[in-house]
Amino acid sequence: MKDHNYTDYSQLEQYYETRLLQLVAAIGKQYIVWQEIFDNGLKVLPDTVIDVWKGGNYKSELFNVTAAGLKTVLSACWYLNYISYGADWQKFYMCDPQDFGGTEAQNSLVVGGHACLWAEFVDSANFISRMWPRASAVGERLWSDKSVNNVDTASPRLHNMKCRMISRGLQAEPGTGPGFCAYEWKE
Repeated sequence: MKDHNYTDYSQLEQYYETRLLQLVAAIGKQYIVWQEIFDNGLKVLPDTVIDVWKGGNYKSELFNVTAAGLKTVLSACWYLNYISYGADWQKFYMCDPQDFGGTEAQNSLVVGGHACLWAEFVDSANFISRMWPRASAVGERLWSDKSVNNVDTASPRLHNMKCRMISRGLQAEPGTGPGFCAYEWKE
């Protein structure tokens, strides 16, 4: 910090992130940064994609990022590692990345989303069962038309996906509640 006459952390952060993004751009790669870069007021290149990942009010974050003219992806509502009782896929399914009150131009800057699975309570013993078929709900939300949003009609599709996974040897959890597959897996 002394070499650059920086007096606080924000100057160092700006230098580091600017330099990093320049290096990535120089090798012809695209990049995504976490929302802290935007929240901390760092200057970013116009092609920067912001990952809105923090819980809380992600809708206002999406609004602010897109109002600044930056592209964004959403992950805040799709943390699959959170432990809850019963079927929780419905909340993942109902999260709409364009439901934040933005204009049509702002909505066009939402370029995608992704499910996250941190490892505080997940390891090789429960990774597959925590991920699937819950991530299927996220996939359907992101890949389907906005009008495809009924959990009652989605439930059989997710159950069938679970059964396909089990038939292929993946120990997917019963995400939609009690039920069975015609070809249950064997230990």
